[in-house]
Amino acid sequence: MDNRESYLNIRNTFNAIFELKRVVPVVNENDTTAVEQLRFGDNDTLAARVSAKINAGLLIILSDVDGLYDKNPAQYPDAKLMELVEAVTPEVRACAAGPGTATSVGGMHTKLDGAAIATSAGVPVVIANGHRPNVIREVLQGIAPCTTFLPAGEALSHRKRWIAHGRAVKGQLRIDSGARSAVVEKGRSLLAAGVIDVRGDFDSGAAVEIADEAGKVVARALVNYSSAEVRAIIGKKSTEIALVLGHKGVDEVVHRDNLVLI
Repeated sequence: MDNRESYLNIRNTFNAIFELKRVVPVVNENDTTAVEQLRFGDNDTLAARVSAKINAGLLIILSDVDGLYDKNPAQYPDAKLMELVEAVTPEVRACAAGPGTATSVGGMHTKLDGAAIATSAGVPVVIANGHRPNVIREVLQGIAPCTTFLPAGEALSHRKRWIAHGRAVKGQLRIDSGARSAVVEKGRSLLAAGVIDVRGDFDSGAAVEIADEAGKVVARALVNYSSAEVRAIIGKKSTEIALVLGHKGVDEVVHRDNLVLI
């Protein structure tokens, strides 16, 4: 998915399969060959990225419970099922418990991550109980106990989806409060003057996270400079970049068109 052309070809492949009207594609990460630097990590995230890629009409994530509860139902008998979630907010995430079993890779936290990815692309999401007989049919009929997550009012473009969720993150840029305000609230590009730290090693064009001073990730983006170059120009004005690097580069460390708020 890192390569834009391959990313688009995957979608074309799905479309061709669906046109046959008699084939169900099965997508899974190859756990025997995946390495830490190149893996999706869990099937909830993988399913969400595929759903966003193909403009799915609905993403159903099956769990060992009926959906998202206001607190852990295994510990609190009075826990209530949240039937409708309009947005995956910090308050909603606070309701999530950890994995239901010791062997589970993805608990409710990863399912909420998947829901956030899919809904940002305009895909509604349902979390339901995979142990319930005929659960998929009942979800489609609207009679299954479940949690439904509404799609975002304005879906990300396919290019923005690729930047936000399609590429593997290679590093992180920490920014000060002024840069955070410019990027998050005013919709501006990220300049070197606002960068306070660089984490990881990456080349120009790599996908990176942008985090505030507290470490909270606020965006994902494609960076215009390598990690070594960004470290050299931290805190510098755009007019100083050529003097520091020895060549004239672009003014922005990250251009707004290559940035997606998280």
